[in-house]
Amino acid sequence: MATRYLSAAETAKLVRRALAQSFPGFKFSVRSKTYSGGASIDIGWADGPRAKEVEPIAKRYEGSDFDGMIDLKYSMTHYLRPDGSVMVRHDPGTLGNAGSIPGDDNRMFEELMPDDVEAVHFGADFIFCQREISDFDAEYFSAVQWLYSHCKMETDPTGNPNSDRFGGRWVGDIARHLVYDSIKGEDWQIAFDRLY
Repeated sequence: MATRYLSAAETAKLVRRALAQSFPGFKFSVRSKTYSGGASIDIGWADGPRAKEVEPIAKRYEGSDFDGMIDLKYSMTHYLRPDGSVMVRHDPGTLGNAGSIPGDDNRMFEELMPDDVEAVHFGADFIFCQREISDFDAEYFSAVQWLYSHCKMETDPTGNPNSDRFGGRWVGDIARHLVYDSIKGEDWQIAFDRLY
């Protein structure tokens, strides 16, 4: 089966469609960019779904992966159906190069694939998802207040609240994670239980 190479712009169209199907009526900004040595897609949105809900859908369309253990970027191919559904065709991984990422090879199923399936290489090496919180300062302040009223803090002896900790982590960092991982109007306890 011959591999069709898609551009970053063509890949971005597939990502837009997948996001529209998964989050109907919600608006995402999907921008592709090419540069020397590769291409990427940036996805941005305000409030709405959590990044952990968006990333698994968008990142299916990445054409490369990166193993930081050995500083190696490598390419992979996928099977693509007309409806936009995707399955890994060949991911070489990095175990053969002393890396830590296992490979995945589904080429043995090619003869069983329906006629409308094609082998593709997605034009965007990486896809980055960035969720903005429209009223971040108010949400952050609310999360900090909730943490102080529900958790026993290790307070800084100098009285600097920016150095207070809970479970060995800075209170500000925990509050930031709560804000970015919560859904608008969700009780902080639910977000806290999900994260910690």
